[in-house]
This record gives sequence, structure tokens and C-alpha cells, in this order.
Amino acid sequence: MRIHQICARLKYGDAVTNQVMRIHEAATSWGWESHVYSTAHDDVMEEVNEGLPEYRRRYLKNREDLLVFHYSIYDRNHEFYDDSRNRRVFYYHNITPPEFFAPYDAFMAEYCRLGRDLIPSFRNCDFAISDSEFNREELLEAGFDAERTGVVPIIVDTGEMGGEYNRGLVEELSDGRVNVLFVGRIVPNKRVEDVVDIFAHYHHGINAHSRLFLVGTTLLMGYNQVIADAIYGRRLQGRAIMPGWPAGVTDADLRAYYRAAHVFITCSMHEGFCVPLLESMYFGVPILARESSAIPYTLGGAGICFREVDPPVVAEAIEELVTNEELRSLLAARGKARMEDFRPSSALRTLREYLSRFE
Repeated sequence: MRIHQICARLKYGDAVTNQVMRIHEAATSWGWESHVYSTAHDDVMEEVNEGLPEYRRRYLKNREDLLVFHYSIYDRNHEFYDDSRNRRVFYYHNITPPEFFAPYDAFMAEYCRLGRDLIPSFRNCDFAISDSEFNREELLEAGFDAERTGVVPIIVDTGEMGGEYNRGLVEELSDGRVNVLFVGRIVPNKRVEDVVDIFAHYHHGINAHSRLFLVGTTLLMGYNQVIADAIYGRRLQGRAIMPGWPAGVTDADLRAYYRAAHVFITCSMHEGFCVPLLESMYFGVPILARESSAIPYTLGGAGICFREVDPPVVAEAIEELVTNEELRSLLAARGKARMEDFRPSSALRTLREYLSRFE
């Protein structure tokens, strides 16, 4: 069987790109012919992208081929999906609702709106895959046939998590202070300002020997200012830190922050999957997370969830997770067990079951 994958961009380290590459590698190992195309790519992924014009010229009209179309943002590459004569699999990674971006970036908000408005038009696919049950439920709400939908979670390579880390940074951060960690893009739907507010109550009211690390890339200068104002207004200069701003940190540094963290926290209002939850489970970091969107589906009981942001209450929860060794051990064990559900072999076995029906 010949399989084609189309996505909006190929960028090293990006979750969707990683999924595309895992599928590409797996399909090749299964003896299938595999090709990858994207609208844009970075230098690292240049050799992987065969180019959408090549797909149109050589394969678009082949009825026996299989097209997997990854959808995570509006992109005119959907026209290749629309025109394709291949059997078609729609792979939905979710698109952030536009209202989160509207106050900061009208262009990005419009792209999110266009992307979400287009979802029902993909209902005529032969099969639809989502990377979480939350995303699958969105497809059902958009009119997709439940019998032709399935879930294949993000394939996370735990071998990469266990790779080299910045030992010097771990030693620097192991100075007796409590390290509270957030990992993710610094964007409005993540509600990073809520994390800052909670940490302010923890730092000023419970444990002044603490610091917060906000690790991730930043996209919106207006939202960056919101976070900067929150840090300044709550007197957290030097205590709430954004390492690597604005491009983020290296993989080795990221592993170091996880290794040194006492608690992971997220107040995100919208997630399609939330990979940092799995990363925290891998490193045995207790998780404190807002119960929203895909978070409870991914967490699966391996952390503590809260529905409303009550900063003094959540700050007390941080202290409990820091000081209660029995609870920390329990959550670490649950996280380790939950990670078994996301083993690459399991996800790829499910994927092959879905795709083999097209052989």
C-alpha cells in the first residue's frame, strides 16, 4: 500500500510533526510506501517534505492510494484533500477556539475561526482519527459518523525523554528551593496568568523559598505583556522565570527542568492532548491541572485536577504535593501506570488496525 501524509508545517520538535514522522517510520517498517508533504518546513525537515506539487502531479488521482490529512490549523492545503481521489483519512489534532486569540492577534484568531468552520466539510472522509477522545467528541458534534472514527494518541518516544540532560542546570536548581513548573506555549488558551496568580499566593503566603519556571515558546507580544505585568504586579521578579524567552529551551535543558521540578501545574482552558502531562508522568513530577478539554482524558487519574481557579486553595494543593511524600509516591505510581497506555507500540498497533482496512 502507498500512503501519503499532508500537514501544514514540518517543524522539528512540534507535536504534529512528531506524529507525522512516527507514522512515516512505522508505515515504512510495515512494508508500505510512504510519502510526506507540507505547506512549510524548517531546515531540519527540508529533506522530508516532498512538496505538495509533487503529490498533485504524481499521486492525487490514484484511487488505490491512501491519504492521511493532518488538521491542526487552517491552511489552503485542504484543497489537495478536497481534490484527491485517494481514499482519505482525516487526522484531527484540534484547533484552538478563536476567542482566545481575538484580544491579541486578529489574524491568528481569524485563522482559527476559518479552521474550525471548515471541520464539518471533512465528514465525507473514509475514516477519521483523533489524538484524544476529547477531539473525537468534537468530530461527532460536527456530524462525523461515530462508526468511522477512532483515537490514536500522540506517540511519545520515552527514549527521547530519557536522553541527555543539562546536569549543571539540575545541580543549580537543586538548592533547596521548591521548583514549580509549567511547560507549554505561552499563549492565551493556556491561561498562564492564572499560573502566575496561583504561584504568587504560594510564594508570598506559604513558601517564600520557591520559584516558578514558565518554559515554552512565546508567540504574541501582547500576551507576553500580560504575563510580564502579572509577574511585576505580584512582586515575583526573579521568582517567576521564563527561561529561553522567546524561543524556548533546548531539549537537554527541558529534561533538566523536569528532573528538578517538585510540581507541574497547568491552568489551560483548551488542550487537544497536552503532551507535557505525559512528560511530567515520565519524570515522576506530581501534576496539578485544570479539568478542561482533553486534560482529564490524557491525565486518566494520574494527577490532581481542579475545576475553578481559586488561587489560595490551589496554592495549598501545591504545598500538599510538595510535602506529602505518600501522595507524591502514589501519583508517581499512577503516572507510571498511565504511561503504559501511551506506549508507542500500543498506539501504532491501533493505528495499523485502522489503516490496514485500506490495504
